[in-house]
Amino acid sequence: MVSRKQTNQGLSAPAQTETSQSVEQVVAQAWQLLTEGKPREAETLCARLVKSVPDHAHGWFLRGLAAGALGKPKVALKHFDQVKNSPDLLPSVAQARGKAHIGLEQFDQALDHFQQALMFKPDDGTCLYLLGYCNLRLAQPDEAQRFFRQAVMLEPDMGPAHFELGTLALQRGDAAKALGHFKSAAQAMPEAAEVANNLGLSHQALGESALAEASYRQALTLNPDYAEAWFNLGALLQAQGSSEALQALDRAFKLNPKLREVLAHGN
Repeated sequence: MVSRKQTNQGLSAPAQTETSQSVEQVVAQAWQLLTEGKPREAETLCARLVKSVPDHAHGWFLRGLAAGALGKPKVALKHFDQVKNSPDLLPSVAQARGKAHIGLEQFDQALDHFQQALMFKPDDGTCLYLLGYCNLRLAQPDEAQRFFRQAVMLEPDMGPAHFELGTLALQRGDAAKALGHFKSAAQAMPEAAEVANNLGLSHQALGESALAEASYRQALTLNPDYAEAWFNLGALLQAQGSSEALQALDRAFKLNPKLREVLAHGN
């Protein structure tokens, strides 16, 4: 089965009389907190900043990014609405809005924002990948593939784009091309169980059973509760007549009972 597939010491609120330098320090600290994966702390800092300086564009932008990282896309969009009179932020805000709409599964609207962002910076590999992602979710695989290809041309080590290209190739029956993309994705994302799983599918489609089994087991090392990898391993072992097959399939069905239907359909 193919798998699819992103230390605050506590500052007091800036006073109205704070210098621009201190405000810049607060913005820099908020960026650092986001980089360190601490969106809640960044949100607290930015909330204090915009309370003191209500029209601070970067403060609202960072607050929106923090809300998005906290899984609050609607709140993020409201914060981005407050970013005004800041031309330098237009491309970043457009891309951030697109991501927020992805969080709301509003892919048409997300597409519009990414296209707007691309007008500002045509060579933005991340934006091209996101355009491909939205087209894929809108059931437009050819268009998605075109954007993914452009993304990896600009950024050859972009793992997510290689993963999607590999998945598309695998679905179209081109296992050799899929294998190449998944190998590139694995180099960029060595901890991604989905990549290892799909590497296994590519090897299996090419008749490389031993390599397929090793890839499925690698996926399960990365994620022991990965139902699809257990299923793929079990199906492979069953075809080989291995007594271990039933154990693997049983684990898969316990994690995802719907996989029984896949096996029945395959038989």
